Amino acid sequence: MGAHALPRQGSHPANARERPLGSASGAGVSRHTCTVFTCEVVLACHGDPAIPFARIESHLRELDGRFSRFRADSEVSALNAGAGTWCDISPELHRLLEHALNVAVASAGLINIAMLPWLLAAGYVSSDGQPAPGEQPTDPGGPVEPLTSVLELRRGQARLLPGHAVDVGGLAKGLWADDVVSWLGPNSAAGLGGDVSCRGPGPAGEGWPVALPAGGVVAVTDGAVATSGTAKRRWGDGMHHLIDPRTGRPSQSDITEATVIATSGAGADWLSSALVIGGTAAAGRLAARTEVRGWRLSMTKES
Repeated sequence: MGAHALPRQGSHPANARERPLGSASGAGVSRHTCTVFTCEVVLACHGDPAIPFARIESHLRELDGRFSRFRADSEVSALNAGAGTWCDISPELHRLLEHALNVAVASAGLINIAMLPWLLAAGYVSSDGQPAPGEQPTDPGGPVEPLTSVLELRRGQARLLPGHAVDVGGLAKGLWADDVVSWLGPNSAAGLGGDVSCRGPGPAGEGWPVALPAGGVVAVTDGAVATSGTAKRRWGDGMHHLIDPRTGRPSQSDITEATVIATSGAGADWLSSALVIGGTAAAGRLAARTEVRGWRLSMTKES
């Protein structure tokens, strides 16, 4: 397994430098932890939060319920059930779908929320990432159709082509991490599982310390860190949750894990997944994006 630190060519991550600063705690730092989205959520700020931690946690739980594809009563499930017709949607779902369309274009199709039928066929049918017993969903086969061909948006409404369904969970947490730091205050950090967004100079003025999965700490000022990989949510032989839309199957690229440092959680989130799905063949193009500050990649043994 190889680990690579690849800052943007010709520059160094000015606000994201690896330094062993320890955890985001200490004098003057308020912290709150909970479990939402089936992952650990950590909220931290210097001083008191602008909006109380309890209110933010409550809102995150509300978002989880409203937009989880695992809940039959969620807004996403209602949209999927109404495929083929125009469905009324909330402003937040419109924001998530619009973001997904923009990411689909920016990633050249590597990130496509319309992969849900393929994800279900691969066995990811429950929130714990384990295949459910009994009859499995039908495998649609072949590549996933481009999101821009499957999803239409207009004010207050969305329409999916018949037979298609979406899962916004893979893109939402990066956006919501950015939202949370804006609610916490001007010097804060929020970690939603593998998505961490930071605002301000951090507790000691040197950035917010974020631990990296492969070891080490990166200090982030006004930016974000996200990690995506194939090691978690894994089952069977080579089955995992990162679907390559080009094949309709779990990604088999030469990158098994990517940690991306970017200017926003929304950007770091999709870029980390795109690197794992696209592999080193897509790395040069993704590195050229202005929001990228740096990354660390874990490669397959053959690479």
